[in-house]
Amino acid sequence: MNNNIDRITKGLAEACKECITVACNDSSAQKEILRGGGSSGGIMTRLLMPRPISKIRISTDALNTCLEHGVVAFDYFILRGSDIRKKYQNFFSSNAKMIETCHQMGQYITGDHNEPNKVIIEKMFKLCQQNPNADVSKYRDILNEQSYDLITLEENKRLDEAGLKGSGTKEERDKLCSPKIEFVDLWLTPHDVINKFFAITKLNKAECLDPCASDGRWLNGEGMSIDILPMKKNVIQKDFLTLTKADIPSNIKTIVGNLPFSLLDEFVNKALELVDDCYFLVSGDTIFKHFPNNIEHLYIFSGLEGNQKDNRSRCEFDVPFLIKSALWCCIVHITKQKQQPWVVESNLPNDVKRDGYHIALGKNTFIKSDVPVDNNPRITRIPVTSSIKWKGGKKIVDSDGNVIDLKNFTYMD
Repeated sequence: MNNNIDRITKGLAEACKECITVACNDSSAQKEILRGGGSSGGIMTRLLMPRPISKIRISTDALNTCLEHGVVAFDYFILRGSDIRKKYQNFFSSNAKMIETCHQMGQYITGDHNEPNKVIIEKMFKLCQQNPNADVSKYRDILNEQSYDLITLEENKRLDEAGLKGSGTKEERDKLCSPKIEFVDLWLTPHDVINKFFAITKLNKAECLDPCASDGRWLNGEGMSIDILPMKKNVIQKDFLTLTKADIPSNIKTIVGNLPFSLLDEFVNKALELVDDCYFLVSGDTIFKHFPNNIEHLYIFSGLEGNQKDNRSRCEFDVPFLIKSALWCCIVHITKQKQQPWVVESNLPNDVKRDGYHIALGKNTFIKSDVPVDNNPRITRIPVTSSIKWKGGKKIVDSDGNVIDLKNFTYMD
């Protein structure tokens, strides 16, 4: 789970526990808290409505509808309401009530919680009644059961006809929809970063394979783009980890892309089994621990250092429900042939971090260069800029005293 979302969920769980513990034995308070749904519901419903949810799913019918109409499904969670309407018109929403009229206006998909907020709050009341001293983690577990799903209007109608519009368990609601697929490790590389990378490396996209292409943004229709959950028609549905050399066209020389960080080892090992060279955007402090002798060249992201004087390699990514989220990362050129090892250090004092010979690839992971970083032929900078837009918002303070500022989050309209 994204750390920022996890901290927010923890803060909300603490607020929910406090509110429900006070109201647990007060029937009038329970009635007020559980009143209605949506933005006009009870006080806790209004608290939970705009929260970012890390678990996002799409029904197979909804995904096929998106592919048919050339719509990138995850744009629904990343673009602002005005931007998504500008790009896709009424595809995700309209004011029409009948399905036929919605389709005439261009709407085919809608958003839906797998369990309504009211049901989540009812579970919390039940927990409090059974165990008044339950740890806040139990409340957080209940919040984390909830996902946000994209479903077709027809599936939404079946839920409504079954009386499950604002009620029902996940199992009851899922039975009335086509199988759901969860978005996993969805950290989308900005187009500007991809364009700069190919301009610097001079790689031929037609000779590249992207193993986890999503919407195909790295190769943009050239070469071979695959993904276990493709978001565009020009991306082939395949599991990269099951590929053999026979599955790859003879013109493919290089594997490139943004790897799922949780499967870094598996993807790198598979890539080196298939080709001699690969270029991957990866977690910097992990790749050098696992493949220290296979990294020929290091491409660091430069521009998000803030007021720090040391070299930091960080990049922003589009993440569902967030405007942007910055991660420690880099792009590495990995080869099957063994390379000169890199010097990896940790626990450095500030004067050493900022001596011009070190690159920060994590909070406590540094690469030491024998010469100044800018003079090292094995290191290239990719300039990036911040596009985070700060907005006014409220704050949550968790039990550890951490202030969670929500002003850098945006929510669906």
